[in-house]
Amino acid sequence: MSGDIERTSGKSDAPTGLVSSRDNLRVEMRVRELEEDPPAGDESNKPVFAAGHERMFRWAVLGAVWLIAGVYVGLRIGVGWVPADDGTLAQSALRVLQGQLPHRDFAEIYTGGLSMIHALAFRVLGVNLMSLRICVFLFFLAWIPAVYYIALRFTSALGAGLVTLLAVSWSFPNYPAAMPSWYNLFFATFGAAALLRYLEVRTRKWLYVAGVCGGVSIAIKVIGAYFVAGALLFLAFLEQSENAGRGAGKTSWGYRAFSASSMFAFAGTLIYVLHARLTLAEFYHFVLPSAMVVGVVLLGERKVLAGTGDRFSALARTAIPFACGVLSPIVIFLMPYAISGALGSFLTGMASSVAGHVADLAVIRPAPVQYVAFVLPLVAVLTAAMYWDKFQGKVVGAAIGLGAIVIVVRATQSMRILSGVWFSAVMLTPVVVVLGVTAVVFAARSRNARTKLERQQVMLLTSLAATCSLVQYPFAAPIYLCYTLPLTLLALAAIVATRKRQPGTYVLASVAGLYMAFGAVSLVPMQVAELTHEVGRMDKLQLPRGGVRIENERVFEDLSRFLQQHSPNGLMYAGNDCPELYFLAGLKNVTRDDGGAKADEVLRALQSTDVKVVVINEAPFFPVGRMNPEVRAEVERKFPHHGQAGIFQVFWRE
Repeated sequence: MSGDIERTSGKSDAPTGLVSSRDNLRVEMRVRELEEDPPAGDESNKPVFAAGHERMFRWAVLGAVWLIAGVYVGLRIGVGWVPADDGTLAQSALRVLQGQLPHRDFAEIYTGGLSMIHALAFRVLGVNLMSLRICVFLFFLAWIPAVYYIALRFTSALGAGLVTLLAVSWSFPNYPAAMPSWYNLFFATFGAAALLRYLEVRTRKWLYVAGVCGGVSIAIKVIGAYFVAGALLFLAFLEQSENAGRGAGKTSWGYRAFSASSMFAFAGTLIYVLHARLTLAEFYHFVLPSAMVVGVVLLGERKVLAGTGDRFSALARTAIPFACGVLSPIVIFLMPYAISGALGSFLTGMASSVAGHVADLAVIRPAPVQYVAFVLPLVAVLTAAMYWDKFQGKVVGAAIGLGAIVIVVRATQSMRILSGVWFSAVMLTPVVVVLGVTAVVFAARSRNARTKLERQQVMLLTSLAATCSLVQYPFAAPIYLCYTLPLTLLALAAIVATRKRQPGTYVLASVAGLYMAFGAVSLVPMQVAELTHEVGRMDKLQLPRGGVRIENERVFEDLSRFLQQHSPNGLMYAGNDCPELYFLAGLKNVTRDDGGAKADEVLRALQSTDVKVVVINEAPFFPVGRMNPEVRAEVERKFPHHGQAGIFQVFWRE
């Protein structure tokens, strides 16, 4: 085992300490007590100050990483948008600020918790699009130390800093809108950090904290359940790991039946959800990772000798605090619905939202399985760095580094090279999960306590990478990779660090530098969230509720003012996927659904003479967003005047 790993595997607050946890405690106390340098020649105090300097260095690296990432992303938080995304988030938050409840009073496409968070941001920062960007940016700033904390469990401070910057470059700056999936990523990372802390100190409050992270994530968007699923799979594995080899050959057929049925129920549910679109590509990206984790749990049953009662007790000691944590924020979130007698409306709205969301988004399939070939060079280089002694020198490291620079530069000019690097990341998660579970299975042969802890840590991150990658279903757009890839990168870092037999410092740093630079130089400027066209010049949206830099800002500025002038009573219908117009113009929707209500509801609303202006989006991204022909005919009949503003057809009457 490498020196780095031996330093980072203890159960102490100082994961990279050089001594035991008890000695670390004494060292930390001595550092606090001593205010002066030790007398020259006092050798007994040198470990104290070495540990103190190491701790200061770790904080210094975190500070540098936090500053670099914060400045880099902070300069971009107001750049670009997807109008329907920003419009939906802003309109939902505004409705909550006005006293409405998601699903009860208006159609909400997510769970509703995010709208409450954003309503608070509006109250504190003002009602404009930049307030939402600042809100998610603050969560991003809190996320950076969590990523660093996790990486520091497996590598040096400099290595953890590099891994953190790598995770940053492939995540939030690629689309700095306040999307719920960013919050899901952030809270999954917070939860992973809490579970890693539990493994070190075995204090159940950290299980509760991890559960709270999962519950908050679900309250923001229901896919937060993917983190909860990954954590529960890990807790099942942890029970096996702690009880392996214990007992006197007792039978635990009752627990084994429970474990097997739970694993098969999870796998069966996953396949049922995916079955309508289950091709080989979906199997590779979405079924294989979770199936591998389930397989490890099932395989581990044969080594556990403890009795059924002991095993259920062991599982309960971890699962109950975690479950209580999950339920706590959900119960708090549901209290306004219970008090107002609207739990039924919430459940109905959630069911309708999930079903509609899946149907609307099912337009982009994952990359074909043959693209896994793009990952093989990366795996080969990592393997050589981990095991081959001839791959350790500075010359080899310099050659790999030079090659990385060439790839990054050429990727800005060659679509073939850019695609190669991109698809090596797209296809990475299943490969990492396979490597992770393989490492876990082989590490089970060791009885070393340090190896046991490392095995549990790797399994945790592997399980979360597997289940959280499901965020890409059913809409495998490029930006959805960024919502989950940081968890995969952390799992990969843990696997490499715990399994390597050679330092591999220069090569591993070069590989991480390649992907980090690619993210910053090629990926972020590409605006991967925009699917319909290449993004052109962007200028600041000069409206009271604007503030972000977008394309065609004059169209939205002029159109918003026009709509205000032609709606003296503040009412409007903006149909089929253009909720941003309600928010920017400050006008009220005459239906419950800001994204586009059902045809019968729209037709009823149009019968009122109070509606003076209607907008139709002629170019919605999703096919289901096209205007209903019957509604269009009614609009053309009742609103004699019309004009064009960009992709919007405007109808009005006096």
